[in-house]
Amino acid sequence: MSDSKSMLGTNSVAAKPLAGDKSLGTWDVFVAGVALVVAASTLVSDFNGYFTLGGAFVIALIMGFLINLFLAVSAAELSARYPKSGAIYNYAKAIFAGHSGVFIGTFLGLSFFGMFAFTAAGETAAGALGLQALIGQELPLNYFIVSMMVLAALPSVFGTKEAAWVSAGLLLFMLGIRWVFGLSGFFGWGHDHSWQFANIMDGVELFNFRGENGILMVGLALAFWSFVGVEFACSLAEDVPNPKRSMPRGLIIGLLGILVTSLVMGLGVTGIMPLSEWHVLVQGDLGQNGEAPQLAAGQVMFGEAGYYLMALASATATLGTLTIAFNAIPRILHTIAKDGYLLGPLSPFIAQLHPKLGTPVNAIAITFITFVSVAVSTNAVVDWILSAAYVWILIYIGFHLLAFISRWDKNSEAGAFKRSLVLGNAVVGSIATVIALYYAFIGDHANYGGKALIVLGIAFALAALSYYFHRHEVAEQGLEVEGL
Repeated sequence: MSDSKSMLGTNSVAAKPLAGDKSLGTWDVFVAGVALVVAASTLVSDFNGYFTLGGAFVIALIMGFLINLFLAVSAAELSARYPKSGAIYNYAKAIFAGHSGVFIGTFLGLSFFGMFAFTAAGETAAGALGLQALIGQELPLNYFIVSMMVLAALPSVFGTKEAAWVSAGLLLFMLGIRWVFGLSGFFGWGHDHSWQFANIMDGVELFNFRGENGILMVGLALAFWSFVGVEFACSLAEDVPNPKRSMPRGLIIGLLGILVTSLVMGLGVTGIMPLSEWHVLVQGDLGQNGEAPQLAAGQVMFGEAGYYLMALASATATLGTLTIAFNAIPRILHTIAKDGYLLGPLSPFIAQLHPKLGTPVNAIAITFITFVSVAVSTNAVVDWILSAAYVWILIYIGFHLLAFISRWDKNSEAGAFKRSLVLGNAVVGSIATVIALYYAFIGDHANYGGKALIVLGIAFALAALSYYFHRHEVAEQGLEVEGL
């Protein structure tokens, strides 16, 4: 059986291994994690959080930071122990081994892929609104959505390092704009408003956790989204020479950078005007009925120039995020297919690499078609964000369980952290994540949980079909060997 399985993993795909040139370091991990997180959709979630909860949103942000810090430890541990481009698929396959590992890994990998289809839809819609504001309202939004998807997918066709450099340049611009707006709010640069602490506390109950506008009920899902996605850098572990050092450093430094940036931008901008006035502007035409609050913030601070600058920031943030996504997500499909476990006869096609560039062009094309199809179906940014967040939180629990199981054996190989830290972090992280999921979506579990079940159900069905093809091919090869 092991010989047949080996044949499926190598002979079924006539292509050289993907990447593995060991050219990335801590900085690249930081860029990959932060560039995906510092997105146009986080501008939407951050400003909606601040303009709704004011200073209380800081508490929600800290809670979201801690939940994602727990995740970063588990993700860094897994990527250090199993430095493969398939990320969560490879983790499960290595930990459980055998046929069960193949099925669980394929299911988790496809669940992650499906979840990011929601993410890409919300993110692209947020960036497309900014691009539409820059170029003009006469063109339909879906035109901008498709255009941004094309621009983001191209760097991934040419290679990992190229995509990383594109994302690095966009990241500097994205972070720069957020800091400029935040510091301008605090110090009164370029606008007629004065920053006042009373503005961010306008009608706010600081420690209201469970009320109608409570931190848990309203702020936690938005705050969680402010950090989600930093673990995407784990898919690059195969290209990192020392993942036990670079992965933890890159992920943790990235989360800290995101937290500080969100605090500076959000508090700086929110404090220049009472929350009640912000709410009216954001829910009006200027803020696209809450779908693009960053545009309203730009208009208030710097007039028309600020409006267009925030629109530009939204567009570039989306490009940076999608560039990382198109470099990471197709690698999950490629890795599963390279092992011969993705829809049987289709595995060789999906796993095919470009003959000169060595990039998974067919997996990139499948990812592109899937993301575009979902994104053009509806342009509701906030709804897509919350739908993706629900599935993502469930996947976080999966990361913790995998990290716990991988280090349960006292004699297991050392990873990025001490065994006791990994086990304790996985337990506390899982509990905190479950509690966060429950409270963040009270009243909406049927809606967003239903969408999560659709993603998980499709992933399960595809994993089961792939498993059937795999077992059937193993049986056929076994018969051929016996016939010889």
